[in-house]
Amino acid sequence: MSIGSTIKKLRRDRDMTQEQLADFLGITANAVSQWECDRTAPDISQLPLLANLFRVSADVLLGIDVAAKDTRIDEIYSAARELSCTGHRTEAIELYREGLKEFPDAYKLMEELAFELQYSSDPAVLEESIALFEKVREGVNDADTQNYAVGNLCDLYMRVGRPEIAKNLAETVPQPLYTREQCRRMTLRGAEWADDLRNQVANDFDAFIWRLRNLIQAFKNEHPLFTDEELLVLWQKIISFVELFYENGDYGFQEQLLVQGYFWQAKLHVKHGEEESALDALEKMLVHIESFDSFSDGILGNHVILPREKWPTSILVRPKDENDDRISMCNSSLSTENTAMEYLKLLSDSRFDPVREHVRFVRVAEELKKTARA
Repeated sequence: MSIGSTIKKLRRDRDMTQEQLADFLGITANAVSQWECDRTAPDISQLPLLANLFRVSADVLLGIDVAAKDTRIDEIYSAARELSCTGHRTEAIELYREGLKEFPDAYKLMEELAFELQYSSDPAVLEESIALFEKVREGVNDADTQNYAVGNLCDLYMRVGRPEIAKNLAETVPQPLYTREQCRRMTLRGAEWADDLRNQVANDFDAFIWRLRNLIQAFKNEHPLFTDEELLVLWQKIISFVELFYENGDYGFQEQLLVQGYFWQAKLHVKHGEEESALDALEKMLVHIESFDSFSDGILGNHVILPREKWPTSILVRPKDENDDRISMCNSSLSTENTAMEYLKLLSDSRFDPVREHVRFVRVAEELKKTARA
């Protein structure tokens, strides 16, 4: 249907005469008649007025099939997400770019492209991510989407050296009296309340343990927060917390923390000449690498529903049923390497030279080689 035919239909649906429409737009009735006969078309500046009057989108006025457009955008989004979540981030970025050429106002694609680009260390790419998030923030009315954009923008502006913009932007985020999640929890009673509280405990632990890991790693070169002795203690705390919370040894994705903990302990022990302690830590690291790679085989880098045989059984983290959020995940990775390959490379660090020829170190390296996969 042409734009003229669409205007004619919308006008008649509202029992409006050509004269009444002309008065609203400040033009002549003859001009409206010319549109409806498809002899001329409205000026682009008149489209927002027409859309507002008829309470439709500009797409409807222009005869664009909105449903088909949305379907196509969803197809691009799903395909790009699959690429990203299988370690093909470059291809995903290209697909998002192509999608935005086809649909420049597709904020769903815009948001995802901005998210992918923010992983770059290239200042020009970060600026592009900023520009995209700013468009999302300004163009979308949904509060959650706006807040998501603002959160990412605060981080990006800090990374490109514009802290004042970041801090001012942070002040624009409204502070609700109650969040949606808090309100939802107020509606729970009995068993529902207990199940929800257990989930909160599990999720709070996940957040806490990874924040502790991030604290240990924060500014470790520029502004170290802890001495080497303190770092050894803190890594041991992480190991102990995970082992305490996952009493059945079914660590799942948290086993990565055990691998990291023992690796960094080994590194610190070597630095201080404590070679036997370093080798002890490396052997423990190997055990957890083998366990984690077995658990994550066929899962990492994919949209997955965790198969039942891999569900955790430890008391506070075991899923209730198939609808539990803890068994549905997308683990996006920049690499398709398994953990054995990753740590085999890390062990090539010259700081391990003091123990490199030791038979126990050699055995760890050889065992990693057996299962390393690029």
